[in-house]
Order: sequence, then structure tokens, then C-alpha cells
Amino acid sequence: MSNVETYNPQSLGPAIMPYSNAAVANGFIFIAGQVALDPEAKVVAPGDPYEQTKYTLLRIKTILAEKGATLNDIASTTVYITDLAHLPRYNEAWSEVFPDHRPARATLVAGLLIEGLVVEITAIAVLPS
Repeated sequence: MSNVETYNPQSLGPAIMPYSNAAVANGFIFIAGQVALDPEAKVVAPGDPYEQTKYTLLRIKTILAEKGATLNDIASTTVYITDLAHLPRYNEAWSEVFPDHRPARATLVAGLLIEGLVVEITAIAVLPS
């Protein structure tokens, strides 16, 4: 028996690899790397960091909502972008989604596994008490 609960919101479609979209343990939600894939696993807005950031954060919002949490419960994120040139548009979308709440964040330039994806985001949130 595990002290970790894993889950995959059906509305996001199935995970495309052997992992869970999120895990809950010790009052935290650990969200796996989310990308701009629609429920049929098609890339949303290929190559567009602004739209992909907004869509990916919407996926994270969906995952959090299943456990009664919101984007404001996020404590830390790690973001992967494929090119430093995407940083301004990614930051623009980020600021629109997080106008006041500023979770801790690391941003790295890295390759992503599916062509057309330019943003991937992981997050750790605190479950509301």
C-alpha cells in the first residue's frame, strides 16, 4: 500500500506515456510535466509559446481543481522552453494567468519530446486545508 495517490483527469485525455498526470502525498500535489496537447493528444498551437503556455496552465488548473486546489495554491514550478527567443511571449502569457500570485519558478531551455511543442510545465501545489 502506498501513501501516494496518483490520478489522471479524464477530461485531459489519456497520458501518452506510462506516468500519472499528478500525485498527491503529504498535503502536496505534484504535477507531471504538462504540455499543450488536446484530449486527442494533438499539439495545440504548434510553435506558439504564448498560446501553449496558456493552454498548459489551463491543464494544470484542471488537475488542481480535481483536488479542490487552484493555481494560487502552486508553490513552485519548473518550466522548459525550447528556445530562449520564446521567453518574452511565454512571460506575457504567464503574467496574464498569474497577475498577482508569483509561485517560485525555474525556467530552462530544453528539447521537448513531440514536434511543435515549445513549453512544458511541472508544478508543486499545496492542498487547501
